[in-house]
Amino acid sequence: MKYGKIRIEDGNFIFSRHMLINYLPCKDILWAYKRKEGAEGGVQKQYSTSSLVIITRRKKKYQFEMTDREIHSCIQLLKALHPEIATGYPQGGRIPLQSLPNTRDLGALETVDGKHILPKRLLRSGDLYHLSIMDQDMLKKEYRLSAVIDFRTRMESLKKPDTVMEGVTWFEMPIVDEETLGITREAGFMEMLNRVKASPDEFMLRQYASLVHDDYSVKQYARFLDVLLHQEEGAVLWHCSAGKDRVGVGTALLLHALGVPKKTIYEDFMRTNLCLEGEMEHMIRLLETKMIVDNEVMDVVRLLYRVKEEYLDTVFETIEKDYGSMDVFMKKALYMSSKNLEDLRKKYLV
Repeated sequence: MKYGKIRIEDGNFIFSRHMLINYLPCKDILWAYKRKEGAEGGVQKQYSTSSLVIITRRKKKYQFEMTDREIHSCIQLLKALHPEIATGYPQGGRIPLQSLPNTRDLGALETVDGKHILPKRLLRSGDLYHLSIMDQDMLKKEYRLSAVIDFRTRMESLKKPDTVMEGVTWFEMPIVDEETLGITREAGFMEMLNRVKASPDEFMLRQYASLVHDDYSVKQYARFLDVLLHQEEGAVLWHCSAGKDRVGVGTALLLHALGVPKKTIYEDFMRTNLCLEGEMEHMIRLLETKMIVDNEVMDVVRLLYRVKEEYLDTVFETIEKDYGSMDVFMKKALYMSSKNLEDLRKKYLV
C-alpha cells in the first residue's frame, strides 16, 4: 500500500530519508499516531497540516505529512500487521468503556524532558465490578491487559469483587488497612455523613496526608511501583473503588517518578471530576428518593465523587515535611533509587 512518499510492503514500512530508501519492519514500530499542526477558524485562517508520527523500539521518531484519510488507513494497516502496536494519542484521557466511567490511559502524557508515556501500558481506574463482556474484550485485546493491582481492602473486594479475566495476574495491595476505612466507600452513606459532617474538607485533608505519612500505606505504594518496574508486557491497571483518592495519590507518585511536571500531574488528578460527573448526578437522584438532600448530604456526595487541588497539595506538603523533598521520599520511602527510576522510565517512556 502506498501513501505519498511512504509505502507498506511485505511487512516493512518503507520511506526515503536523505536520498536513501529505508526499510523499517512494522514489528519494530512501538507507537503510531496522528499529529495536527495549525488550526482553522477565527478572523484569520491558519494553515493546518496533518502528519503520521511513528516511534520505533529504538526510540527513533519519524514524521510524515499526509492527509487525515491516509493516516487513518495507514494506522489501520500497521495495526493489522502488528497488533501489539500502540495507536492514538490518549494524553491521559478516558478509555470509552461501557461500565467503567473513570478508567484512563496515561499514554502520551509528556515529561519535563520532552518524552512521552507509551500508550496502552499504564491504566488508572475504579473497581472492575460487573465488567461487561465488551469491556473485558477491549481491555484484553486492545490494551493487552496483563496485570491488575487492587488498592482496596479485603472487605471492599469481597463486597464488590473484580471481574476475573483469564490470563490477567491480580495483585491484592490494600493501601489502607481494615481499621482505616475512612477514605473508602465501605462505610455506609449515613455513617460517612455522621463522620464528616462537622468538617468534610478537614476530614479529606487528613485522609490524604495519611496516605503518604502512614508507614503501611507508604510501603504499599512502594510495592505498587515495584510491580510496575518489573512488568514486562501488556498494560497494567491499578484501581480502588472510584479511582480517585488512593489511585489519585498513587498515580501522582508514579507520574513524578516518570518525570512528568507538576502541572500535568494536577491536571490528571482533577480530570476525575469530569469522569465521575455522571455518577455523582445519578447518586444525587437516587438519594432524593430516600431522603432530603441538604447541604450536609451534598458535602458527602462531593467527597465520594470529586477531588480538589488542595488534596494533592496536602500530599506534597506532607512529603516535604516528613522527608524534606520528593527525591528523598522516592529513594528512602518508595525504594526508587536512581537506577530504578532510570529503568522505570526506559520501560514506559519514548
